[in-house]
Amino acid sequence: MSARALTIRFVEAMLGLEARVRGDPAVLGRMDALVGDGIAVGLAGAAERGPTLLADESAAQSGGLSRAGATLLAREGRLPPVPAARVNGAAMHVLDYEPMWNPANHAVSTVLPALLALCETSAPGTNGAGLATAFAIGIETQARLRRASRQFEPADLVFHPPGVVGPIGAAVASAVLLRLDPETVVHAVGIAASRAGGVLANVGSMTKALHCGGAAADGLEAALLAARGFTADGDALDGPRGYLNAFFGSGADPGALTEDRPLAVMDPGPAFKFYPSQYGTHFVITAALELHAAIGSDAPIESVTITCPPMPYVDRPSPPSGLAGKFSFQYVAAAALLDGAVTLDTFTDARRFAPDMVALLPRIAIAPDPDRKGRFDEMSLDIMLRLADGAMHGAMCDGPPGIWGRPAPAAWRVMKLRDCVARAGLPEGLDAQLGAVSDHDPGSLKALIRSLGLPCADGA
Repeated sequence: MSARALTIRFVEAMLGLEARVRGDPAVLGRMDALVGDGIAVGLAGAAERGPTLLADESAAQSGGLSRAGATLLAREGRLPPVPAARVNGAAMHVLDYEPMWNPANHAVSTVLPALLALCETSAPGTNGAGLATAFAIGIETQARLRRASRQFEPADLVFHPPGVVGPIGAAVASAVLLRLDPETVVHAVGIAASRAGGVLANVGSMTKALHCGGAAADGLEAALLAARGFTADGDALDGPRGYLNAFFGSGADPGALTEDRPLAVMDPGPAFKFYPSQYGTHFVITAALELHAAIGSDAPIESVTITCPPMPYVDRPSPPSGLAGKFSFQYVAAAALLDGAVTLDTFTDARRFAPDMVALLPRIAIAPDPDRKGRFDEMSLDIMLRLADGAMHGAMCDGPPGIWGRPAPAAWRVMKLRDCVARAGLPEGLDAQLGAVSDHDPGSLKALIRSLGLPCADGA
């Protein structure tokens, strides 16, 4: 292997960030918020059907649940670390409630579950600052891969980003906790590169969450295999048969992998979500809630037009389920206009097929505007509705609450954590512990992670 091959230079750049992250209280504070948000949405998502089926199958393949291994969020029993990371990653993503990043990616559910599993099993001496540091480096890894892709507009995407960059992010973050040397991490990256994928056709199905859970599990396994001596190509990222060309083609920018820039967790940082749905729908929700405030709940709506960038994957006039409604501009507009709120309960099948929803959906049309950009940091849309008496009302949105550069009130995140913990049936007050993970010593961190599961029937 060439000493200066792209993959080793990338790995050295990522490992070289450890002191920079640990020494910056602002970065650790941001990581506390991200750990808390990720765990909270995972707790709330654990009871969804997809993660439940995945947990059942993982238990069956592992010979059943046990008291050893890694904790499953809001579930009884434990699993070995790799399947536990897969289940918990799916739970963290299934609600589509985790933060958005720029370039667009889901960087929390792809990394954090792997680190939680390691802190209980293969790296039990890790303290909270160590977890936060590895997590920040895993996010940075994904951000650089996304910048290298040059695929910033939704129309440019060929694969679902977290399935492509998440395994490598999880591998590097896991390697940081395992204290692997750079040459070993190169092999972990190479292994993870061959586990990447995720077709966009599955957006709106249970499988979308598996892209993220699978990334966490595959990246963790890649690091564990590399630690045992399992090898990969020494420069799997580069060259005509390498990862960058395979996923991003000739437009890829290898230089983005080693470019010295502010950490992605700080610049531009995360856009925390306050509605549990695809991020583009938050623009629709924000504008539709403004219209609801103007017309009220009982106004007879004759028609609604959403003028937005061309985004076919969220143009779903009749989503087949509440889950698919998370990826429908028409559905979230109807929900916001009818209910004046968009919550976890908005995306149940019961709400999707309620008579008022069924009646309003056919009256909502999308008008694609090719002059508008679909990347979230430059996106805007307008909603115009006509009432039965002919009155017209309009609203626009160029960014929902919490988007980059417009932080939402801290109280909003506190309320979100409390709501998610309460839905999981876990003790009141756990949300406060989730917001200060970097302060934990190894013992209290492991105890906190164990507290995220449900007690077994016998109380163990």
